[in-house]
Amino acid sequence: MEQPIGTPPRPHPRLAPLRFRGNRSNPNHPAVLHLLRNYAAHLGTTLTERDGEADEIDIDWDGPAARPTGACLVLPGRPSAEAETLFAWTREGFPVPSAPVPDQRAASPDVNRAPGEILDVCYGRMLSRSGETVRSDWDLLSFCADILFKRADSLPAYREASREARFRDLPDAALGLDKEPWVDRWMFRLLSMLPRFRAAVDALPSRARIWLTHDLDNLSKWRVRSVAGQLARTPLQLASGRFALAGRNYREMLARAFTGRDPYDCMDRIHALEGKRKSASFFLANGRDHLFHRYDLSRPRYRRVLEDCRKAGKDLGLHGQVHFISDAAGIKAEVDRISGLASAPVRLNRQHYLRWDAGKTFAGLEAAGVRVDSTLGYNDTPGFRAGTAWPYLWFDCAADRPTPLLEVPLILAEFQIYDPLRFDGEAVRKAMRACMEAACRQGGVFTVLFHNQYFHEAEFPGHSAVYRDLIAWADGLGLADFDPLAAQEEQAALVAGGNAGRDAGR
Repeated sequence: MEQPIGTPPRPHPRLAPLRFRGNRSNPNHPAVLHLLRNYAAHLGTTLTERDGEADEIDIDWDGPAARPTGACLVLPGRPSAEAETLFAWTREGFPVPSAPVPDQRAASPDVNRAPGEILDVCYGRMLSRSGETVRSDWDLLSFCADILFKRADSLPAYREASREARFRDLPDAALGLDKEPWVDRWMFRLLSMLPRFRAAVDALPSRARIWLTHDLDNLSKWRVRSVAGQLARTPLQLASGRFALAGRNYREMLARAFTGRDPYDCMDRIHALEGKRKSASFFLANGRDHLFHRYDLSRPRYRRVLEDCRKAGKDLGLHGQVHFISDAAGIKAEVDRISGLASAPVRLNRQHYLRWDAGKTFAGLEAAGVRVDSTLGYNDTPGFRAGTAWPYLWFDCAADRPTPLLEVPLILAEFQIYDPLRFDGEAVRKAMRACMEAACRQGGVFTVLFHNQYFHEAEFPGHSAVYRDLIAWADGLGLADFDPLAAQEEQAALVAGGNAGRDAGR
């Protein structure tokens, strides 16, 4: 029985390692192994790789058909001759998980070729149980690894959409990743079929957490350019009767001139709303992006915001610039600069505009000493870009190697679900609550982004109330705060324990 979100987890014995036997000659083996190590770590255990034909195992992947089996999962490997994600990235070929139907044979004649109890059938592919063994007739592990590690994002057909984080132009739209974390649902479903892991999977909702984050794109509303723009717009505003707007803007400009306080300098208000909750703020180390110059973080009034966040006990991160996504030296220079301004190493990152190069950005971040990234989200919808709500250690598909970089998928940002100038508060709350519950049902981290400038209540009324309600929901569900650096250390230790356990398991 699955536990409700936020309830204290039922105690259960510490799990023994997940025992895996796979075909090391299969080119997908490194990614599949890293996928399983991550999910074993989510359950608080490690993975041991077994080689012997007579060894007891939990998962047998891409082995000979005659290999002896017992109480385990048996999955085929994707043929090496098959093109990358050949069937995975077509709408017809994606087998969306569904609840078991009592008689699946009526729905699919192909089921008759799989003996035993039918657990699920999707587009003719299935899971079935025979005795203590659960079998799949397709390579679900490679499929999940492709989604989790974004293998398709490097393919020419999707490279631009991936760089711009456009959901509707990615294969993710056919996979339904805007609604559900399908990789979580598949992987936890498979692991729950192993009796000794079932209690841990059922307890996952009680482990759900929330990560409040802020991208500080704009720290000044009134600069020389914007003041000049207001002066030019004033005659039109007055002629059209927009006296209140013009009056408010001039009052803000005067306050900025005489007090130094800009209306977009809102972090103290945000911290007051958060109370004792943790959050992370991502700053631009290089203030000029592809559009215009935003701010120079070394100037005292901007650096003060950085220092105020640090004093409030909030995490600091780099908001990596768009023109360095393929430039390892540029990434390192940004990390070094913000670390110098913060007077401490900055180990968190989220890319500006969520732009990245699937083959180069994360490798550059890793080389620069960044330990946690939170770039993988969409610019046009909330959702689960990596198919998961769980932070996980990244696998570099270009180099075919695991990495220590923890990716924390961005699930929801305010700009994805409403125009801050025109929004229906109740519709926004409904969409936000649905997204939060989809993440928390899997025990994951609900990572949410709110930009600082939208807390200027006079310009964006109702925005602060939405954020206040979000925090109240998290409090009501009992969601703990997510600690990104501690999570990276814990996940890396469990995965490393699995690596060490490989020799012991032979």
